[in-house]
Amino acid sequence: MNKELIVAGYIFPSLEEANVARLELNKIEKLNEKTENADISLLYKIYVKSIEKNTFRTPVGYEYLSKLKDILEEDGSFDLVPIPVNASAAVASRGENSKDQISTLKNENSRKSKMFAWSLFINVILFLMVLLMFYITTTSKSPNIINYENALVDKYSVWEQELEEREAAVSQKEKLFD
Repeated sequence: MNKELIVAGYIFPSLEEANVARLELNKIEKLNEKTENADISLLYKIYVKSIEKNTFRTPVGYEYLSKLKDILEEDGSFDLVPIPVNASAAVASRGENSKDQISTLKNENSRKSKMFAWSLFINVILFLMVLLMFYITTTSKSPNIINYENALVDKYSVWEQELEEREAAVSQKEKLFD
C-alpha cells in the first residue's frame, strides 16, 4: 500500500487527491492554532466562510467542518447551514481514475495472459521431454536404474556359461592326455 495516498487516516485513490487533503490538513492546523482560545463567533465566521468559498473538498476538510458544526450546535445560538458535499467532482475524479484503473487492469491482464500462455507452452515441452526420457530408459539396451539388475544377471549368466564351456574343454583335454 502506498503511504503517500494516506492522509489523516484516509486513503485516497490518487496522489493528486491525497495532496489536496494534505493542503487542507495544513489549513486546518493553522486555523486550529489561530482559534485555540477564540470565541464562538469567530468559529461561526470560519464555518460560514469555509462553506461559501468551498474551502474543503476532501473527507479531511469535511471532518473539520463537522467538528466545527458540532461545537456551534452545542452553543445553539447560530443558524447553521448544512455542509455541502461536492460529490459530482469526486465522482468525476473517480470516474477518470477508474478508467485509468480499468486500462491498467486490462494491460496487466493481457500481460498475465501472455505469461500464462508461455508458461503453459514451456510446461508442455517439459512434460514431453520427461515422457521421452522414460521411453528411452525403458527401451534402451544399456543398463540403467530400471533394468540394471536384469542386465547384471544376464552378464553373469553369460560369464558362467563361458566358464562352464572352458571347464568342459579343459577336462576333455585332460582326459585325452591321461
